[in-house]
Amino acid sequence: MGMEFGPAFWGLAALGTAAAIAYGTYFLNRPHGWLRASVKTLFMAAFAGALQVAGAPAPLILAVIASAFGDFFLAFDKKWLLPFGILSFLIAQLLYVLIFGAVWFFSGDNAPLLPRYIAMALVIATAIGFLIWMAPKLGWMALGVVPYALAITLMGVAAMWLPWPGWPAMIGALSFLVSDFVLAAELFRLPPDSPARRVTAPVVWWTYAAAQILIIWGVLRLAQTM
Repeated sequence: MGMEFGPAFWGLAALGTAAAIAYGTYFLNRPHGWLRASVKTLFMAAFAGALQVAGAPAPLILAVIASAFGDFFLAFDKKWLLPFGILSFLIAQLLYVLIFGAVWFFSGDNAPLLPRYIAMALVIATAIGFLIWMAPKLGWMALGVVPYALAITLMGVAAMWLPWPGWPAMIGALSFLVSDFVLAAELFRLPPDSPARRVTAPVVWWTYAAAQILIIWGVLRLAQTM
């Protein structure tokens, strides 16, 4: 696939990376507000621009845009925005599933199956265990959380079927699962004043940022080989 990684791509990618670092090192523990939300949103928005100028596959661009909207909605301490954030990331996860499935289908990859089956089983077992643990606290939010949990689990499973050159996306998918599981625990299980939040918040952000960058990297690597 013909993609061009010129100065505009690298400039926007650097801007997105800088926004992720700035948010994680400074804004993460600052009061909620428009500046904080803007920096958080800039992370994925800049990468969406980078992918657009590079001529990346449209589903990947759309997934990154959906993630930027999710970051924006979740940047505010407003419970009524939470469903919009979940919906945005649900769209992103389904697009990642579409991408991973299409890559596997058209690649003709014949890698050994046993490691894939083991990885899939671990992803599914972890997701089921986590949902059981979360269930008593979800309430009406289960209507959004459960479909999202199914989608991100499917994304993690689909990533395990990528051809081996897409290994960054495999690691990124697992990192995304870690980030969202910790975020769910933070939202629904931890008290607002829990000391554990000093640890969970950085874990959520850095595993999420790493996940997105690794998935983008892995998909671009695969797109260049097809």
